[in-house]
Amino acid sequence: MTARSPLNRPAHFSDTDWADYQQCQADHDDLMAQTVDREAQSEHDLIAVYDEYAVDLTPGPKPEADLARRTPPPRRTSASRRSSRGR
Repeated sequence: MTARSPLNRPAHFSDTDWADYQQCQADHDDLMAQTVDREAQSEHDLIAVYDEYAVDLTPGPKPEADLARRTPPPRRTSASRRSSRGR
C-alpha cells in the first residue's frame, strides 16, 4: 500500500482513522465557532447594558449656584432648645 496524503494525512492513519479524525476536527471547529458567536453576543449584550445604564458625566449646574438659590433651614431658638433638654 502506498502512503496517500490527502490534506496532509499522516501515513500511519488508516482511511477509517483519517475519516474519524476529520469528523472530530469538523465537530471541534463547529463548537469553537459556536463559542466565539456566544462570546461575541455576550460582549455585545454587556456593552448594550452598559450603554443603557452609563452614568451621564455632562457638567451640570455648579454647586455654588445651587446653594445660593436654596433657602436656609429654619433656626432653632434657644427656647426650643431648653424645652428639648428638659425632656
